[in-house]
Amino acid sequence: MLPKLSRLTALEVRQVIKEGRSARVEGLSIKHIAAPVPKAAVVVSKKVAPGAVERNRLRRLIYSSLPSPLPSAHMVFFVQSPAVEPEQVAKLCSQLS
Repeated sequence: MLPKLSRLTALEVRQVIKEGRSARVEGLSIKHIAAPVPKAAVVVSKKVAPGAVERNRLRRLIYSSLPSPLPSAHMVFFVQSPAVEPEQVAKLCSQLS
């Protein structure tokens, strides 16, 4: 899990969704905007994982797969498939510009 200071607030998530640029790999997408302090959030819909346990497992998987120094951006990850791999997270983070 990311420290609280590295997680986006609800207001920041809305701003990133509204103004951010998109990138996508199979089963996972990201919206991001450049920021001096890197922060991240993960969104998992009930359509993807109906149970809270499964949604939380997917969130923890994404958070643990983030690169150690986070890219300088505010990032919101959207999980579209329960079969997400850690390599997909690394690939998306490398696409940030």
